[in-house]
Amino acid sequence: MPPYYWIFIQVYCEVFRYLFEGQALSSKEAVKLTRRVGELVYMPRIHDPRPGRSLMIAMLLADDQQSYVIPLLNRACMLEVRGGFFIEGTEINPRGRALKNIQADICPQRWFCRPVARPAPIDPKGARLEARRHGEMIAKALQRWPTRRGHSDPRGNA
Repeated sequence: MPPYYWIFIQVYCEVFRYLFEGQALSSKEAVKLTRRVGELVYMPRIHDPRPGRSLMIAMLLADDQQSYVIPLLNRACMLEVRGGFFIEGTEINPRGRALKNIQADICPQRWFCRPVARPAPIDPKGARLEARRHGEMIAKALQRWPTRRGHSDPRGNA
């Protein structure tokens, strides 16, 4: 029985985009301005058990692990180089999200990815204090709500 090939890569890294709408960016400074940081996921979109035949996608996810930082790459190919790796593929920018009129701009794209350390987690004590302040602010706003409409009596006596 042949070996079963499966590639799934997930790493926190910074990504630099080399192309804009399929055209190369003019300078290294322009490339540096495209820096985005997030969780890079490289995985098969359509799996084929034969080596090298799977269609891969690459996506850079925000900290919530749900939303894209930059549009995903379809038909992605990875090339490891010193200091990081390149991912080339087709960028898909969806537009017109109507149910019957889904359209997208499709253009070639190249990313340079470099793994970086995750940012330090926030202090839990400070986060709790901030959440408490936010909750108190919401409670005050809700308690003021009846007075906005004029005099109100919860017993029904006007």
